[in-house]
Amino acid sequence: MTKQGILFHSLAVLVCILISPLSVFSREVIVDFDSQPLSSKQQAVVSQWLNYGLHAVANTLGPISQKSVPIKITATSASEPVPWGQVVRGKIDGIEMRIGQFNHLEELKSDWTLYHELSHLYHPLFAYRDFWLAEGLATYFQNIVMLQNAIYSQEEFVARMRAGLERGKAATRTHIGRLDKVSLNMWRLRAYQRVYWTGAAFFIEADALLKKSGSRYNVAQLLAQYQTCCRAKESEGASYSAREFVTRLDSLSGKKIFLPLYERYRTTKHFPEIDDEQLALLINVYPQIGQSLQ
Repeated sequence: MTKQGILFHSLAVLVCILISPLSVFSREVIVDFDSQPLSSKQQAVVSQWLNYGLHAVANTLGPISQKSVPIKITATSASEPVPWGQVVRGKIDGIEMRIGQFNHLEELKSDWTLYHELSHLYHPLFAYRDFWLAEGLATYFQNIVMLQNAIYSQEEFVARMRAGLERGKAATRTHIGRLDKVSLNMWRLRAYQRVYWTGAAFFIEADALLKKSGSRYNVAQLLAQYQTCCRAKESEGASYSAREFVTRLDSLSGKKIFLPLYERYRTTKHFPEIDDEQLALLINVYPQIGQSLQ
């Protein structure tokens, strides 16, 4: 669903609605409703949803490094609440979301798209051959965010992760070859399931290896540290080496986990085996913290 590398529209066209920041998310959020015929009541619900989503992601990954987050909302006639979204890389990284038919805040909050796109803002833009890492990170953390914020029950979380991994495994039989080469041609091949879920498996393994190594950090905590040490210093919209990114995570963790795992994954022709014990471990690594709707 995400397509990176597209420049954001000029900020001059944005009609701004500011979401009041709370302590956990202290950045200015600029919402553009794209001149769509949304009623004031609908706009209020959408703003409430965005506010909730931003805080849910920050609950898991920590405050984002950007000083502001542009979000463009376009209304459509789609029957589902959130049919499409993408992260938009530019002078200021942001996201675009298309919304369809919804009646209640719960319908928007239960959709994974917002959490996926916001998770992308926690890492720099990678080369196409490493989009498996980017999409894997966002796919992994959309589910972790929904678990930790009690949008998913523990049982639903495990079921959804297992179903996604099975889709990725099935897609690997169709889209054969090295992962980095499939990732490079993801859109032409329509190899989304293999790319996204192999990348998600990477982070499942990383969390398991961190736990086994005795590290006091999980992947989310390392990403939170990365926001402070590194992400804030990066030029938004610029492309960075995935190898540099994982090397930095190793440096922050004090363990040699991410780089060796990256080197193994990027050339793999097979889907990784993720067992039920590894999925169950995530429930302990990421306990539910919840938040009330505001």
